[in-house]
Amino acid sequence: MSVKEKDPVTGTALTGHEWDGITELDTPVPWAARWALWVSIAIAALFWVFYPSFPLVTDYAKGLVGYSSRAEVGRVLAEADAQRAMNFAPFANGDIAALAGDTALETRYSDAISKLYADNCSACHRVDLAGQTGFPNLRDAHWLWSGAPEEIEYTIRHGINAADEDTRVSQMPAFGTDQLLDRQQIEDVTEFVLSLSEGDHNAVAAGRGQNVFAENCAGCHGDDGRGGLESGAPDLGDAAWLYGGSRDDIHDSIYRGRQGVMPAWKNRLDDKQIRMLTLYLLWQADNAGN
Repeated sequence: MSVKEKDPVTGTALTGHEWDGITELDTPVPWAARWALWVSIAIAALFWVFYPSFPLVTDYAKGLVGYSSRAEVGRVLAEADAQRAMNFAPFANGDIAALAGDTALETRYSDAISKLYADNCSACHRVDLAGQTGFPNLRDAHWLWSGAPEEIEYTIRHGINAADEDTRVSQMPAFGTDQLLDRQQIEDVTEFVLSLSEGDHNAVAAGRGQNVFAENCAGCHGDDGRGGLESGAPDLGDAAWLYGGSRDDIHDSIYRGRQGVMPAWKNRLDDKQIRMLTLYLLWQADNAGN
């Protein structure tokens, strides 16, 4: 048997490995590290026995304790749902118009519902409900299908031009793109629409445009242009313009048509959440003086 060479300084045996004159000591692993390794292996084995661990052919080893993080998460969620149902019980039943007038309910829940609005509605209607081009202001008194609580609730539930069999339908034809009117007629009816809201307009052209309007637009917007709650056609005589009220904006709407879309929320929000959003809009409109 050969005797290992030892380091002359420490007296520790050498491994026989050498790199550029540097030799390697054959130092054993410290006993504490060896014990830590074996203890960790033992603990891991216990976890394998008592807790869910490795997969089987069609299932997995559930362990003797029967613990499941999935079940724990389910339990926590169920408790949260029960607590939320209790907290928002006032919205489950009752006349929505009466709820809208309940100032105590508004004081208690308005801030909480604002988070629901921010998560689902603010991207289009903005956090302050003031809307933007193509998305209506929800704080003023201008409603396409009236501001009655049940009508607002219906719109939220079923949407506008949405993929829902009960959705509200509202579409303005593209009179120019589809060649329903010629260029002169579109320019004339643009001037007439400007006159309805007392904007700067060409009176002669507006006179011609009145006849064009009566034949092509009054069916939805009414003979006086003040809109119709049955069809969702907007009032053309006020200062609230969904796509802009300048001459170019109005001309573009007539030429290209409009078909805004609002999603139906009935499959994304439950009945209480839809009711809460309805009340939130009514409360915010009241606070804005409308």
